[in-house]
Amino acid sequence: MTLEEGIRIYVQRKQAIGVSFAKGYMTYRDFSRAVGNLAISQITVHHVSEFLDRPQTSGAAFRRRHSLLRRFFEYWAAHGVIAELPMPPNRPAQCSHFLPYIYTSEELRQLLRLALVLATANDTIHRNTTRATLLTLYATGATVSEVTRLAKEDIDLRNGLIKFSGSQLKASRCVPIARDLLRVAQQYSVWQKRMGTQSEFFFSRIDGTRITSRALRDYFERLRRTAGIAGYRQSSQRPCLRDLRATFAVHRITSWIKRREDLNRMLPALGAYMGNAGLESTERYLQLTPERFQNALNTLSPQDSRTRWRDDSAFLEFLTNL
Repeated sequence: MTLEEGIRIYVQRKQAIGVSFAKGYMTYRDFSRAVGNLAISQITVHHVSEFLDRPQTSGAAFRRRHSLLRRFFEYWAAHGVIAELPMPPNRPAQCSHFLPYIYTSEELRQLLRLALVLATANDTIHRNTTRATLLTLYATGATVSEVTRLAKEDIDLRNGLIKFSGSQLKASRCVPIARDLLRVAQQYSVWQKRMGTQSEFFFSRIDGTRITSRALRDYFERLRRTAGIAGYRQSSQRPCLRDLRATFAVHRITSWIKRREDLNRMLPALGAYMGNAGLESTERYLQLTPERFQNALNTLSPQDSRTRWRDDSAFLEFLTNL
């Protein structure tokens, strides 16, 4: 069996169970172009290593492509096409020092106010749509792509439910939404009908086409700069749109801690609500709550630094007031 034939069969199998697998197919196609249409049994560790070790390949890209190729060869090994996997060792996972920015309640209100007034004649997204989208991101903890993909049929305004289709990293789910967000969604739906907007998407551009994640990030960046939200002192990372997801989780956990709720019961529920595959993905938000923020800050504060975040009483007071 040739490599191209094996890729075609494997991708079709994935698509048959409901996985689009577009990015996976692109990796396999690139691999086929790099090594040629050899028989799968002729592919060696050297072929795979040359493909993975190409210049300008980041550690994350290496691990992602390695995982895709390993699963591909495991499939054909299980079907007797190859005797052993032609896979080199994977690179170890790198420890991420990314620290999401947690917006305060006042900063969120400021961003929402600006969303209604900060508009130009060239905007392709109406200010009402921008505000409703930001509220949905914060009030559900969904990812940017999940919200921009929402179809009108995914939001049940009668029963207060919202359905997220999920992705390779997030589980699909149908979750209840708070009464405040439901009221916003109902008002937004009425406004859409009054404007005569024709679109299959719940949140759309003025012309009815889908809002891309990149376009929404660009709009949010303009709001953030105007609001003067610069992020944590000494950090090169700037607050961004995806931080609304972390803000949702931290605000929920913080309120539970203040009410002395049982986190052993609440955290799994929060993980399921946010579409996290495992509890570990949700537990990482614990260190971002004001009570646990110190641990997260220490990862970005060198021990030999003269000015350390944990020694800044004003900054720690800011965290406590989140």
